[in-house]
Amino acid sequence: MTQSIGDLPRHVAEPNPQLYWSDNYVVLDFETTANHKGSPVVGDNRIVLACWLDHTHGSNGTMRFAFGGEYDLVELVEAVQRADFIVAHNTKFELGWLRRCGIDLRKIVTFDTMIAEYVLGGNRYAQNQLGLESCLQRRGYPGKRSTVSWMLGDWPTENIPRRWLLRYCIRDVEACHELFIDQRKALKELELEAVNYARNLLTPALCDIEFQGMQLDETKITELLTIEEQKHAKLTSELQEFCKGIDPSKAKQLAGFVYNELGFTPPTDYRGKPVLTATGQFSVAAEVMSQLVGKNSTQQRFLGLYNEWTTANSNITKYLRKFGECIEHDGGRLFASFNQCATRTHRLSSTGLVRRIQFQNLNRDYKPVFCSRNDGWIVAEADGAQLEFRAAVHMGRDRVGLRYITDKDSDIHRFTASVINDVREADVTREQRQAAKPDTFKPLYGGSSGTPAQQRYYAAFKEQYKGVAATQERWTQCVLRDKKLRTEWGLIYYWPDTRMTQSGYITNTTSIYNYPVQAFATAEIIPCALVSAWHRMKDWEGFLVNTVHDSIIAELPTSEIGAWHQLSQQCLVTDSYKLIEKLYGIKITVPLGAGVMTGKRWADKDAKDGETVYEADESLWLEAAKQEGMI
Repeated sequence: MTQSIGDLPRHVAEPNPQLYWSDNYVVLDFETTANHKGSPVVGDNRIVLACWLDHTHGSNGTMRFAFGGEYDLVELVEAVQRADFIVAHNTKFELGWLRRCGIDLRKIVTFDTMIAEYVLGGNRYAQNQLGLESCLQRRGYPGKRSTVSWMLGDWPTENIPRRWLLRYCIRDVEACHELFIDQRKALKELELEAVNYARNLLTPALCDIEFQGMQLDETKITELLTIEEQKHAKLTSELQEFCKGIDPSKAKQLAGFVYNELGFTPPTDYRGKPVLTATGQFSVAAEVMSQLVGKNSTQQRFLGLYNEWTTANSNITKYLRKFGECIEHDGGRLFASFNQCATRTHRLSSTGLVRRIQFQNLNRDYKPVFCSRNDGWIVAEADGAQLEFRAAVHMGRDRVGLRYITDKDSDIHRFTASVINDVREADVTREQRQAAKPDTFKPLYGGSSGTPAQQRYYAAFKEQYKGVAATQERWTQCVLRDKKLRTEWGLIYYWPDTRMTQSGYITNTTSIYNYPVQAFATAEIIPCALVSAWHRMKDWEGFLVNTVHDSIIAELPTSEIGAWHQLSQQCLVTDSYKLIEKLYGIKITVPLGAGVMTGKRWADKDAKDGETVYEADESLWLEAAKQEGMI
C-alpha cells in the first residue's frame, strides 16, 4: 500500500511564540539512575524521582512529586497532557523519559531554559556555561549547590536519602521556573521569541530520533576491520623501521626523532614562538604535525608514511574497533545524542552515547557501513542542494547567484575551474571541474589565502557575486562598529573583541562571513524541514534515524520509497518556505533544492537509481525575488 504524507499539527503549521505567555504549563525535573548520564535511551536506566510544578488551569501552581518509575507517574502524565507547554532545563532529557511514560511527543510543546539562554547569548556561551547553575548565577538568582549536587557526581542516585533528593529536585524545579519567567521577558525585549520557539519545535523530533539509533552492517564492518588492521600493521612496521625502532604512538620518542633526528623546523604560534607541550617540549600533537613542511626527500618520505599511518590508526581506533564492539555487545545498534546548544553558529552537533561515536562529523567513508535493521528495507537520505550557497545568495539578494542557481546551462563549479585554470568556461575539463569544487564556496567563509590561482578565484568570486560580497562586507563593518550583528531572522551574534589591525584587516572576519550563512542554511531551514518530515511521517512504518547538517536520514520499507520522494519535496522545498515566513516574516528569494537517494546502505554509491534532485516551484520564491530586484 502506498503511504501518504501526513498533516502538520497546529503548533507547527501555525507557529505561535506567544504561546509561552500562557499560564497553562508544567515545570518538571527527573532524577534518574546515572548510567551514561541518565540517558533515557539506555534501557537499564530508570526514574528515581519526578518533581513538577503544576501550573495548569485549576492547579494553582502546586508542587508535586512522585518516587518510582514510569508506571508511578500517572498524575504527571495527566498534567503534561493538560498543559499548553512544558518547561525544563535541557528538555530533551525530560522528553525522553516522558516518551518512556507513553506520551506522544508530537503533541508536546517545550520551553527549554537551556535553549532560551543559548538563544539569548548568541555565540557568547559555551555548552559548559549553560547548566542551570550557571544560568541562575548569570541572572543574579541564588544557586542550587548542595550536598546532593556533590553526591550526584559519585553516588548512585537511588542511594541518596529521599528527603535530601526531594529537596534538591524541588529546588531545581523552582529555579527553572524563576529562570523561565526571567527569560520569557528577555526574549521579548530582544525580539528573539520566534528563534526560541523554532529551536524548541525541533527538540521532540531529535529526542525521538535518538531512540532509533543507526544500524551497523556486521559483514561490512568485519571486512573493513580486517583490511584496515592488516594495513595498519604493515604501516606500523614500515614506520618503525624508518624511525629506527621508535614507537610512533609514544609522543616523547616521536618528538625526539622528528625534531632532533630529522631536523624539522617546529611550527610556531601567533607570537612566532615554537609550539610547546605543557612540560616545555616540542609538540607532536596532530594539529602541530599537520603543519610540518618537508624540506628534503627524507622529511617528505617521513611525512607521507606518517600521515598514512595516522589515518589508518585513526580509522581503527576511532571507528572500526568501536563498530566491532557495538556489533558484539549492542547488536550493531549505534546511538548518539544531539546537542542543540553546543556550536557558536547554532547548527547541531552530536555526542556518541555508549561507543562515543558521534553522528554529525562522521568520516564519510564509513557512511555505507550503516544499513536498515529490518530485512528488505532501505536507507533513504534527503539533503538541501547547494544549501549554504543558496542561503548566501538570498541574504545578499544576489542577481548573478540566482542566475547560476536557476539557469540549467550555468555551472558554478565550472566557473571556479575556469578562473583557477585561466581558461574559458567552455574549455574546462571534467577533471578540472572536479578539482576546483573544494574552492568554490571558500569565499563564503572568508577564504582568502592559497596559491596565486586560488587567490585569483577568490577575487573573481567577489566580483562575480557582488551582492553576497557586499552583504558580508556590510556585516563586517557593522560588527566593527557595534561589536554585534543581528541576522535577518533576529538571532544576534557578538564579537566584542573585533578591531581593525594596522594592515586594515578586521579581526573575526572569517566568523562574521561564516556564521549567518551556515546558520540560516543548517540551523533554520533544515530544522524546519526536519520538524515537518518527522510530523508528516507519524503514521509511516519508516522512521527518521539521523540528521547531519543539511540532510535527513530514514529507514523505510521499499513500499514507502515513492512517498519519501514526495515527502522530501514537500518538506525541503515547500514547507521550509512557509515555516520560515511564518516564524520570521522572511520570504526566501531563491529556489531551494532537494537531493534524494535511497539504497541498501547510507550514502550507497551503488544505489540503482542514483540521486534525484528536486527544485522548488517558482510560486514559492519568484515573486519575492522580483520584489527584491533580483530579476
